[in-house]
Amino acid sequence: MRRFVSILFFTLVSLSSVLARDVSIGVVDMERVFREYSEFQEAKRELDRFVLEWERQRDSLRQYIDSLRNTFEIEKPGLTEKGRQKKELEIKKAQDTYSQFVKNIWSQDGLFYKKSSELLNPYYQKIQEAIKNVSIANNIDIVINNSTNTVLYVSSSQDITDLVIQNLNKTFVTQQIQKAQKFRIALFPLMETESEAQKLQLGSRLQKSLYQGLSGSANFEVLSTSDVNREISRKNITTDKLFPENCQQIALSLNSDYFVSGSVETSGENVTFIYTLYRTATMEKLLEISGQAQNPRESLDIESLQKARLLDQQFKP
Repeated sequence: MRRFVSILFFTLVSLSSVLARDVSIGVVDMERVFREYSEFQEAKRELDRFVLEWERQRDSLRQYIDSLRNTFEIEKPGLTEKGRQKKELEIKKAQDTYSQFVKNIWSQDGLFYKKSSELLNPYYQKIQEAIKNVSIANNIDIVINNSTNTVLYVSSSQDITDLVIQNLNKTFVTQQIQKAQKFRIALFPLMETESEAQKLQLGSRLQKSLYQGLSGSANFEVLSTSDVNREISRKNITTDKLFPENCQQIALSLNSDYFVSGSVETSGENVTFIYTLYRTATMEKLLEISGQAQNPRESLDIESLQKARLLDQQFKP
Protein backbone atom coordinates (compact mmCIF):
# COMPACT_ATOMS: atom_id res chain seq x y z
CA MET A 1 0.00 0.00 0.00
CA ARG A 2 2.80 2.42 0.92
CA ARG A 3 4.51 1.68 -2.36
CA PHE A 4 1.29 2.48 -4.23
CA VAL A 5 0.87 5.78 -2.38
CA SER A 6 4.52 6.65 -3.06
CA ILE A 7 4.01 6.02 -6.77
CA LEU A 8 0.84 8.15 -6.63
CA PHE A 9 2.75 10.95 -4.91
CA PHE A 10 5.57 11.10 -7.42
CA THR A 11 3.10 10.79 -10.29
CA LEU A 12 1.16 13.77 -8.97
CA VAL A 13 4.34 15.77 -8.59
CA SER A 14 5.38 15.05 -12.17
CA LEU A 15 1.91 15.83 -13.50
CA SER A 16 1.45 19.06 -11.56
CA SER A 17 3.47 21.06 -14.08
CA VAL A 18 1.18 20.13 -16.94
CA LEU A 19 -2.20 20.44 -15.22
CA ALA A 20 -4.42 23.30 -16.32
CA ARG A 21 -4.50 24.50 -12.69
CA ASP A 22 -1.33 23.99 -10.64
CA VAL A 23 -1.65 21.52 -7.79
CA SER A 24 -0.40 22.89 -4.48
CA ILE A 25 1.35 20.21 -2.40
CA GLY A 26 2.14 20.56 1.30
CA VAL A 27 4.41 18.44 3.46
CA VAL A 28 4.00 17.45 7.13
CA ASP A 29 6.61 15.76 9.33
CA MET A 30 4.32 13.46 11.30
CA GLU A 31 7.12 12.29 13.58
CA ARG A 32 7.57 15.87 14.77
CA VAL A 33 3.83 16.31 15.12
CA PHE A 34 3.58 13.30 17.43
CA ARG A 35 6.68 14.35 19.32
CA GLU A 36 5.72 18.02 19.85
CA TYR A 37 1.93 17.83 20.15
CA SER A 38 1.49 18.30 23.92
CA GLU A 39 -1.91 16.67 24.39
CA PHE A 40 -0.80 13.64 22.37
CA GLN A 41 2.35 13.29 24.46
CA GLU A 42 0.34 13.47 27.69
CA ALA A 43 -1.97 10.72 26.45
CA LYS A 44 1.06 8.66 25.40
CA ARG A 45 2.61 9.04 28.86
CA GLU A 46 -0.61 7.74 30.39
CA LEU A 47 -0.50 4.76 28.03
CA ASP A 48 3.16 4.18 28.97
CA ARG A 49 2.15 3.98 32.64
CA PHE A 50 -0.26 1.16 31.81
CA VAL A 51 2.45 -0.57 29.77
CA LEU A 52 4.95 -0.34 32.63
CA GLU A 53 2.45 -1.90 35.02
CA TRP A 54 1.64 -4.70 32.57
CA GLU A 55 5.34 -5.35 32.02
CA ARG A 56 5.90 -5.44 35.82
CA GLN A 57 3.13 -8.04 36.20
CA ARG A 58 4.52 -10.05 33.29
CA ASP A 59 8.02 -10.04 34.73
CA SER A 60 6.66 -11.03 38.15
CA LEU A 61 4.91 -14.06 36.63
CA ARG A 62 8.10 -14.95 34.75
CA GLN A 63 10.15 -14.78 37.97
CA TYR A 64 7.58 -16.91 39.78
CA ILE A 65 7.89 -19.62 37.09
CA ASP A 66 11.70 -19.47 37.34
CA SER A 67 11.55 -19.85 41.12
CA LEU A 68 9.24 -22.87 40.84
CA ARG A 69 11.62 -24.50 38.38
CA ASN A 70 14.67 -23.81 40.53
CA THR A 71 12.96 -25.20 43.60
CA PHE A 72 11.84 -28.27 41.68
CA GLU A 73 15.38 -28.98 40.44
CA ILE A 74 16.69 -28.78 44.00
CA GLU A 75 13.94 -30.92 45.53
CA LYS A 76 13.53 -33.34 42.61
CA PRO A 77 15.94 -36.10 43.88
CA GLY A 78 14.01 -36.47 47.15
CA LEU A 79 10.49 -36.31 45.70
CA THR A 80 8.24 -39.29 45.14
CA GLU A 81 6.68 -39.83 41.73
CA LYS A 82 3.47 -38.28 43.00
CA GLY A 83 5.38 -35.34 44.42
CA ARG A 84 7.18 -34.73 41.10
CA GLN A 85 3.90 -34.80 39.21
CA LYS A 86 2.41 -32.29 41.65
CA LYS A 87 5.35 -29.88 41.16
CA GLU A 88 5.27 -30.26 37.37
CA LEU A 89 1.53 -29.54 37.37
CA GLU A 90 2.14 -26.44 39.49
CA ILE A 91 4.78 -25.20 37.00
CA LYS A 92 2.47 -25.89 34.06
CA LYS A 93 -0.37 -23.93 35.67
CA ALA A 94 2.00 -21.00 36.25
CA GLN A 95 3.14 -21.14 32.62
CA ASP A 96 -0.47 -21.21 31.41
CA THR A 97 -1.26 -18.21 33.60
CA TYR A 98 1.75 -16.37 32.12
CA SER A 99 0.75 -17.20 28.52
CA GLN A 100 -2.85 -16.14 29.09
CA PHE A 101 -1.72 -12.86 30.66
CA VAL A 102 0.53 -12.04 27.69
CA LYS A 103 -2.31 -12.88 25.29
CA ASN A 104 -4.80 -10.73 27.21
CA ILE A 105 -2.48 -7.72 27.03
CA TRP A 106 -0.62 -7.91 23.70
CA SER A 107 -2.76 -10.01 21.36
CA GLN A 108 -4.55 -8.35 18.45
CA ASP A 109 -7.65 -7.74 20.60
CA GLY A 110 -5.70 -7.28 23.83
CA LEU A 111 -5.79 -4.53 26.44
CA PHE A 112 -2.79 -2.69 24.97
CA TYR A 113 -4.53 -2.08 21.63
CA LYS A 114 -7.84 -1.23 23.29
CA LYS A 115 -6.18 1.24 25.65
CA SER A 116 -4.14 2.71 22.77
CA SER A 117 -7.33 3.32 20.78
CA GLU A 118 -9.09 4.80 23.80
CA LEU A 119 -6.26 7.21 24.68
CA LEU A 120 -4.71 8.11 21.30
CA ASN A 121 -7.46 7.91 18.66
CA PRO A 122 -9.08 11.22 19.69
CA TYR A 123 -5.76 12.95 19.04
CA TYR A 124 -5.21 11.20 15.71
CA GLN A 125 -8.58 12.62 14.69
CA LYS A 126 -7.60 16.09 15.91
CA ILE A 127 -4.38 15.90 13.90
CA GLN A 128 -6.27 14.91 10.76
CA GLU A 129 -8.75 17.73 11.28
CA ALA A 130 -5.92 20.25 11.82
CA ILE A 131 -4.20 19.14 8.59
CA LYS A 132 -7.47 19.58 6.71
CA ASN A 133 -8.19 23.04 8.20
CA VAL A 134 -4.67 24.35 7.55
CA SER A 135 -4.77 23.00 3.98
CA ILE A 136 -8.08 24.69 3.21
CA ALA A 137 -6.94 27.98 4.77
CA ASN A 138 -3.75 27.97 2.66
CA ASN A 139 -5.26 26.58 -0.59
CA ILE A 140 -3.21 23.38 -0.40
CA ASP A 141 -4.57 20.55 -2.51
CA ILE A 142 -2.51 17.59 -1.30
CA VAL A 143 -0.59 16.98 1.92
CA ILE A 144 2.14 14.34 2.17
CA ASN A 145 3.88 12.82 5.19
CA ASN A 146 7.48 13.53 4.19
CA SER A 147 8.94 10.63 6.17
CA THR A 148 6.79 7.91 4.54
CA ASN A 149 5.46 9.59 1.35
CA THR A 150 1.91 8.70 2.39
CA VAL A 151 -0.99 10.97 1.51
CA LEU A 152 -2.49 12.68 4.57
CA TYR A 153 -5.01 14.96 2.88
CA VAL A 154 -6.48 15.48 -0.59
CA SER A 155 -8.64 18.47 -1.47
CA SER A 156 -12.08 17.68 -2.83
CA SER A 157 -11.10 19.67 -5.93
CA GLN A 158 -8.64 16.86 -6.72
CA ASP A 159 -11.23 14.12 -6.16
CA ILE A 160 -11.70 12.32 -9.50
CA THR A 161 -13.96 9.61 -8.06
CA ASP A 162 -16.97 10.66 -10.15
CA LEU A 163 -14.89 10.66 -13.32
CA VAL A 164 -13.49 7.21 -12.52
CA ILE A 165 -16.98 5.80 -11.86
CA GLN A 166 -18.31 7.37 -15.07
CA ASN A 167 -15.44 5.87 -17.05
CA LEU A 168 -15.96 2.42 -15.53
CA ASN A 169 -19.70 2.47 -16.11
CA LYS A 170 -19.20 3.73 -19.66
CA THR A 171 -16.93 0.74 -20.32
CA PHE A 172 -19.49 -1.58 -18.71
CA VAL A 173 -22.34 -0.20 -20.83
CA THR A 174 -20.23 -0.58 -23.98
CA GLN A 175 -19.46 -4.17 -23.08
CA GLN A 176 -23.14 -4.87 -22.36
CA ILE A 177 -24.15 -3.41 -25.73
CA GLN A 178 -21.53 -5.51 -27.48
CA LYS A 179 -22.65 -8.58 -25.57
CA ALA A 180 -26.31 -7.88 -26.30
CA GLN A 181 -25.56 -7.80 -30.01
CA LYS A 182 -24.41 -11.41 -29.98
CA PHE A 183 -26.89 -14.21 -30.63
CA ARG A 184 -26.81 -17.61 -28.96
CA ILE A 185 -26.20 -20.40 -31.45
CA ALA A 186 -26.22 -24.19 -31.03
CA LEU A 187 -24.11 -26.35 -33.33
CA PHE A 188 -25.23 -29.93 -33.97
CA PRO A 189 -23.30 -32.93 -35.29
CA LEU A 190 -24.14 -33.36 -38.95
CA MET A 191 -26.55 -36.17 -39.74
CA GLU A 192 -24.59 -39.14 -41.13
CA THR A 193 -26.69 -40.40 -44.01
CA GLU A 194 -24.71 -43.56 -44.84
CA SER A 195 -22.60 -46.20 -43.12
CA GLU A 196 -19.12 -44.95 -44.08
CA ALA A 197 -19.85 -41.50 -42.65
CA GLN A 198 -21.09 -43.15 -39.46
CA LYS A 199 -18.02 -45.37 -39.28
CA LEU A 200 -15.69 -42.34 -39.59
CA GLN A 201 -17.87 -40.29 -37.20
CA LEU A 202 -17.76 -37.43 -39.64
CA GLY A 203 -20.80 -35.71 -38.15
CA SER A 204 -19.05 -35.12 -34.83
CA ARG A 205 -15.80 -34.18 -36.56
CA LEU A 206 -17.53 -31.48 -38.58
CA GLN A 207 -19.37 -30.24 -35.48
CA LYS A 208 -15.99 -29.66 -33.79
CA SER A 209 -14.47 -27.82 -36.75
CA LEU A 210 -17.68 -25.77 -37.10
CA TYR A 211 -17.36 -24.79 -33.43
CA GLN A 212 -13.71 -23.82 -33.98
CA GLY A 213 -14.61 -21.74 -37.02
CA LEU A 214 -17.33 -19.78 -35.22
CA SER A 215 -15.45 -19.28 -31.94
CA GLY A 216 -14.58 -15.61 -31.57
CA SER A 217 -17.44 -14.62 -33.87
CA ALA A 218 -18.70 -11.05 -33.57
CA ASN A 219 -22.22 -12.31 -34.32
CA PHE A 220 -22.59 -15.39 -32.16
CA GLU A 221 -22.20 -16.60 -28.61
CA VAL A 222 -21.47 -20.24 -29.42
CA LEU A 223 -22.95 -22.72 -26.98
CA SER A 224 -20.75 -25.52 -25.69
CA THR A 225 -20.86 -28.60 -27.90
CA SER A 226 -20.85 -30.73 -24.75
CA ASP A 227 -24.14 -29.11 -23.67
CA VAL A 228 -25.65 -29.74 -27.10
CA ASN A 229 -24.45 -33.36 -27.23
CA ARG A 230 -25.65 -34.00 -23.69
CA GLU A 231 -29.19 -33.02 -24.74
CA ILE A 232 -28.94 -35.20 -27.84
CA SER A 233 -27.92 -38.16 -25.69
CA ARG A 234 -30.62 -37.43 -23.13
CA LYS A 235 -33.26 -37.54 -25.86
CA ASN A 236 -31.73 -40.75 -27.32
CA ILE A 237 -31.32 -39.25 -30.80
CA THR A 238 -28.87 -41.17 -32.98
CA THR A 239 -26.58 -39.55 -35.57
CA ASP A 240 -28.78 -40.70 -38.44
CA LYS A 241 -31.84 -39.02 -36.87
CA LEU A 242 -30.55 -35.47 -36.44
CA PHE A 243 -33.32 -33.97 -38.53
CA PRO A 244 -33.81 -30.18 -38.29
CA GLU A 245 -37.06 -30.64 -36.33
CA ASN A 246 -35.27 -32.69 -33.65
CA CYS A 247 -32.44 -30.15 -33.49
CA GLN A 248 -34.95 -27.32 -33.11
CA GLN A 249 -36.46 -28.89 -29.98
CA ILE A 250 -33.03 -29.14 -28.38
CA ALA A 251 -32.09 -25.61 -29.46
CA LEU A 252 -35.29 -24.30 -27.84
CA SER A 253 -34.47 -26.08 -24.58
CA LEU A 254 -31.02 -24.43 -24.62
CA ASN A 255 -32.50 -20.95 -25.21
CA SER A 256 -30.59 -20.68 -28.47
CA ASP A 257 -31.52 -17.97 -30.98
CA TYR A 258 -30.13 -19.91 -33.95
CA PHE A 259 -28.87 -23.39 -34.68
CA VAL A 260 -26.84 -25.12 -37.36
CA SER A 261 -27.60 -28.65 -38.49
CA GLY A 262 -26.92 -30.47 -41.74
CA SER A 263 -25.78 -33.70 -43.28
CA VAL A 264 -22.60 -35.45 -44.39
CA GLU A 265 -22.02 -38.37 -46.73
CA THR A 266 -19.14 -40.08 -48.52
CA SER A 267 -18.70 -41.21 -52.08
CA GLY A 268 -15.45 -43.06 -52.49
CA GLU A 269 -12.77 -40.71 -51.24
CA ASN A 270 -15.02 -37.67 -51.52
CA VAL A 271 -16.80 -36.22 -48.49
CA THR A 272 -19.70 -33.83 -49.05
CA PHE A 273 -21.38 -31.87 -46.27
CA ILE A 274 -24.02 -29.18 -45.89
CA TYR A 275 -24.30 -26.59 -43.11
CA THR A 276 -27.78 -25.09 -42.70
CA LEU A 277 -28.46 -22.13 -40.40
CA TYR A 278 -31.97 -21.90 -38.90
CA ARG A 279 -33.76 -19.36 -36.77
CA THR A 280 -34.76 -21.44 -33.75
CA ALA A 281 -38.14 -19.91 -32.96
CA THR A 282 -39.60 -20.11 -36.49
CA MET A 283 -37.46 -22.83 -38.18
CA GLU A 284 -36.78 -20.28 -40.92
CA LYS A 285 -33.86 -21.43 -43.07
CA LEU A 286 -31.45 -18.49 -43.35
CA LEU A 287 -28.32 -19.90 -45.00
CA GLU A 288 -27.16 -23.12 -46.60
CA ILE A 289 -23.50 -23.66 -47.37
CA SER A 290 -22.01 -26.84 -48.79
CA GLY A 291 -18.45 -28.10 -48.83
CA GLN A 292 -16.48 -30.96 -50.34
CA ALA A 293 -13.09 -32.53 -49.65
CA GLN A 294 -11.32 -35.66 -50.78
CA ASN A 295 -9.33 -36.43 -47.64
CA PRO A 296 -11.65 -36.97 -44.68
CA ARG A 297 -9.03 -35.57 -42.31
CA GLU A 298 -6.85 -32.45 -42.68
CA SER A 299 -8.38 -31.14 -45.89
CA LEU A 300 -11.87 -31.78 -44.54
CA ASP A 301 -11.10 -29.77 -41.41
CA ILE A 302 -9.73 -26.89 -43.49
CA GLU A 303 -12.76 -26.94 -45.79
CA SER A 304 -15.11 -27.01 -42.81
CA LEU A 305 -13.37 -24.04 -41.12
CA GLN A 306 -13.59 -22.01 -44.31
CA LYS A 307 -17.31 -22.73 -44.70
CA ALA A 308 -17.96 -21.93 -41.01
CA ARG A 309 -16.32 -18.52 -41.42
CA LEU A 310 -18.21 -17.93 -44.65
CA LEU A 311 -21.46 -18.69 -42.80
CA ASP A 312 -20.49 -16.16 -40.12
CA GLN A 313 -19.63 -13.49 -42.70
CA GLN A 314 -22.88 -13.93 -44.65
CA PHE A 315 -25.09 -14.01 -41.54
CA LYS A 316 -27.80 -11.35 -41.25
CA PRO A 317 -30.17 -11.38 -38.24
